Amino acid sequence: RAHLRDRAPDLPAGLPEGRGPLLVLEEEYPDAWWMPGSPPQLIVTTGALQRLTDHQLDAVLTHERGHARARHDWLLHLSAALAAGFPRVPLFAHFCEQTHRLVELSADDTASRRCGHLTTALALIELNQHRGVLSCSSSHRLLGERVDRLLEPPPRLGRRHRALTTAVASLVPLVPLLITFAPGLTALP
Repeated sequence: RAHLRDRAPDLPAGLPEGRGPLLVLEEEYPDAWWMPGSPPQLIVTTGALQRLTDHQLDAVLTHERGHARARHDWLLHLSAALAAGFPRVPLFAHFCEQTHRLVELSADDTASRRCGHLTTALALIELNQHRGVLSCSSSHRLLGERVDRLLEPPPRLGRRHRALTTAVASLVPLVPLLITFAPGLTALP
């Protein structure tokens, strides 16, 4: 980070603390993404550094680190390979679309837990405003859905309801055993 400051003193003060490789590209438009690899590399443009607040930048980088930590590239490659390998099976095309949607929602959740729902939503809007993706166009619906979900998160289940759901889910594997052994148990004197 200090080396980057020496080489590019005009960069904004909001550069994150070094937690892994970070590459800054000079580009007027704000953007950030991660490149899979070992270790994964986070890439952010100078436009993002200049346009986003420190908290928004932290949310964006946390979002991208969430992708890297959860190895979302594997899921995306698998779903894309299935869709390309079996083009006549509509289920695989739908699976590919939904996988993309779910990995983005998962990374949004990671960022919102750490940085807050509003900060993450504002960061998404700032990053994508120049693309015109907040329109009603069907190809841009995912971003609108993500922002809406961050601004109005679904209510969290109560502690009692979560405990009951966990208990029921842990008993489900016993159902096949009961079905298998029930006739034998009823035949015992």
